[in-house]
Amino acid sequence: MMTQPVDSEDVEYDSWIAHNTTYIEETKRVLEEYVELQSFDDTKERVVGDNILNKETSKYRKTVFREIARRYIPHEDEYVETPLMRVLASEVDETIKEWILYYEFSQNKLIRQLTIDFLYKKYTSGSLLIQAPEIREYITELGKNHPEIQDWSQSTLEEASTKYLSALKNFGLLKGTLEKEFEVFYVPDEAIAYVCYQLYGDDAETVEELVSHPDWRLFFFDEDEVRRRLQGISPRYIRYEKRGSTERIEPVFDDIHEAIDDF
Repeated sequence: MMTQPVDSEDVEYDSWIAHNTTYIEETKRVLEEYVELQSFDDTKERVVGDNILNKETSKYRKTVFREIARRYIPHEDEYVETPLMRVLASEVDETIKEWILYYEFSQNKLIRQLTIDFLYKKYTSGSLLIQAPEIREYITELGKNHPEIQDWSQSTLEEASTKYLSALKNFGLLKGTLEKEFEVFYVPDEAIAYVCYQLYGDDAETVEELVSHPDWRLFFFDEDEVRRRLQGISPRYIRYEKRGSTERIEPVFDDIHEAIDDF
């Protein structure tokens, strides 16, 4: 039986994943170029005109740039370097870049909901296989409280389901073809630090709020695993202390950009 979705009715979901892919290598290349040029228009020209992504048609190049820009470039008229851009433009290992890109990719409302609620529960329950019809059924259940989903066609539901699973396979969390299984993976310390600095403050003002934040479920972490990984990045990125029932976390750096520069 399908577990009832646990979400907020205030959230509005879009069907972005039904019409797009992860664009992992393309995103890395485009955002590196954007940081170098510090110009939206010049970066677009490099992608569309100069074909730095080596795509066959101008139409497809425009589509790829449009979708990457829509997801990851906050403004067209002024240059703003986001933490993700800073990571992708740095010299850190490609694995670190891709795990941090996965985290930002998963901030899409539907992708996040599917992972922190449905897929996390599958993982913690010991389930071995995940199939697209299960995802489709979950999205349909979500739609009972979300009119925007009720407007989706059956083909959109099916595409969203299959492409969601493919996306998580591309990022290394799943494996398999028609039926997906959970992959064995390790999230680098730098990615843990990145998420910690992104959450610490407005989203998580206390240790308990940080440890229990739903975003950790994007990596299938329960609270014990979060604490273990926080201890692992202390004292390089944070100062984490646990004495009895008392916990304390203190950032080593003033902001996430300084932390990234130390990766």
